[in-house]
Amino acid sequence: MAWMLAKVAEHPGVPREVGDLPAWFTGEPALRSARERPPAATVEAGPATAVASASRAPAKPAEADGEYAEFASGQVEIALKEYELTPRKIRTRSGTVTFVLRNDGRFAHNFHLEGPGVEAHAEKFSPGRTVRLEVSLQEGEYKISCPLSNHDQRGMHGTLVVTSKPAAN
Repeated sequence: MAWMLAKVAEHPGVPREVGDLPAWFTGEPALRSARERPPAATVEAGPATAVASASRAPAKPAEADGEYAEFASGQVEIALKEYELTPRKIRTRSGTVTFVLRNDGRFAHNFHLEGPGVEAHAEKFSPGRTVRLEVSLQEGEYKISCPLSNHDQRGMHGTLVVTSKPAAN
């Protein structure tokens, strides 16, 4: 019965919390139980990955709905969870930007970036996994989202502002 609930959990009007999900649904190895998750630091290689690690600069967290999280180092860290992106509003510098995408949710997610002259995406990745996506960005405003299933319509989207002079961390 639980697998049926898990299958319909992605549809509008169905409660989001459905209890423990079977291992095959969450993408976990068959020997693990649904309560044991691999560490979030695991990196999954994919078509948009295989980027060398960049130096890490902490982000200034967005304190209010109108404020942006600042990433001046060229590395932007985003957590994906049902049904939100954290941070939702991001500001970074123009040039090559590496997105470090961490799936903190219970379902698989993917990532889509669309804006001035750029459309990039990271393929679907399982809960507990982290992928990297490297993109060259020019100044402008971009939409970020998880277009998988109906995640975008349920609020899993945000704004990325790219500028030549981001605020200092």
